[in-house]
Amino acid sequence: MNGAEGLTGSCKVCGTTLRRAFVREVRHYEETRLLEVICGGCERQFMAIQVELAIDALRVEDVTEAAEQLARARSLSDLFPPGDLDPPDAA
Repeated sequence: MNGAEGLTGSCKVCGTTLRRAFVREVRHYEETRLLEVICGGCERQFMAIQVELAIDALRVEDVTEAAEQLARARSLSDLFPPGDLDPPDAA
C-alpha cells in the first residue's frame, strides 16, 4: 500500500512526515497490523504496529493503584477473582 493512512508523526532521522512514507502490510491479525514503513525522505526502513481498536491511555492514577495492589498482595488469589486462575479445560 502506498501512503501511510493512520500513521502520525515524522521520521526521527530526517523529519519527513510519515504521511509520505511507503507502507507495506507484513502481517494482519484481527484488529492489529504489522507494517513495514519506508520513509519518503531518507528511505529509512522500520517496522510499525497499527491497532485499529481504540485503546484507553494509562493514567498515573491507574499505575499507582496497580502498584498498591501488588504491594498488598500475598498471592495471585489476592489479585484475581477465583475463576480467572482456573486452567482452561483441555478438549
